[in-house]
Amino acid sequence: MMDSIIPSSYSLPLPCPKRLFGTPVKIHLTMVIFFVIEFSASLPFITTFPLYCILVVVLCGPILLATVLVHEWGHLWMSRRILGDGVHDVVLWPLGGYTFCDGLSISTEDEAATKGDLKDDIKIALAGSLTHVPMCLFWFAMYAAINNGDVSGFTFRRYLTVISSLQGFFSTLFEQACLINILLFWFNVFLPAYPLDGSRLMTSSLLLMGVALNKAALLTWFVLILVSIALFAWSIVSFVDGVGITGILCILIVFFVWSECYRLYSSIVGGRLREHPLFGRDCYIYRDVRPSMFQLSTAARRLDAAADRNSSEEEQDQSGNMTMAPTETDIDHSCG
Repeated sequence: MMDSIIPSSYSLPLPCPKRLFGTPVKIHLTMVIFFVIEFSASLPFITTFPLYCILVVVLCGPILLATVLVHEWGHLWMSRRILGDGVHDVVLWPLGGYTFCDGLSISTEDEAATKGDLKDDIKIALAGSLTHVPMCLFWFAMYAAINNGDVSGFTFRRYLTVISSLQGFFSTLFEQACLINILLFWFNVFLPAYPLDGSRLMTSSLLLMGVALNKAALLTWFVLILVSIALFAWSIVSFVDGVGITGILCILIVFFVWSECYRLYSSIVGGRLREHPLFGRDCYIYRDVRPSMFQLSTAARRLDAAADRNSSEEEQDQSGNMTMAPTETDIDHSCG
């Protein structure tokens, strides 16, 4: 559940059963761009390996679309269980989707206190990413079924000679479908770049541990830099070796992460953190309405320290008022 980093106006309506989402579903322009790039990369093989082009079309078309639909349905299901209705729009993009809704992103302090907290934010974020586990198991079972239970040849690489046969085509299709779910799970959970789920998982967890909002933003930015460097190296290797669809996808994600790093850094340095679509959310700004266990323990320690200081000051005052015989040291000091 998130605000948009990319305007929802750059999207096309998607026919979808009302009973499934209960709200309009759209496809973002980035989904179309990704499909065009992948299909264009397969065109040199259209005469020698036509099944390969069909494989790319099926993977980057209906399979990817169905995967992100289920992913976003997980967010909606958990959100409605916690916050009730209030979803206005769903926009799908290659790494998941944007859901525009009320609830954790409302604009008044009172509503933020009554409609969810940081733990609810973590639950909603995880609900979408965890849908990739059963989907991955489903495609793995399909691979085992078409190969009579033999999974020894399961691999994430696309060999054109294998795809040339019908069984090889479906085996590779199911392998790559598993890979798509693994990648989307990894990107959404372990990449803390807004609007991916990992950004909310990391930030909400840090805030629950009592970390200040600006420190959480700075730590998120630092982790993004490290992950983006590693991801860039992996994208180059994947593109050269041809490991599934990861090459082009990872390169696009790296540029997306770098743009988010720049935006987050500008917000931190410019003192505009509350204008950031993630760190400016009311469930973060007004989180003190429902302090966490860690925040309560910190506050208790501060109260105890203040009480100790007051007690010691009172003891010093009492001892200062008592009449005491001057010592030799005191006399020397007074005469000096």
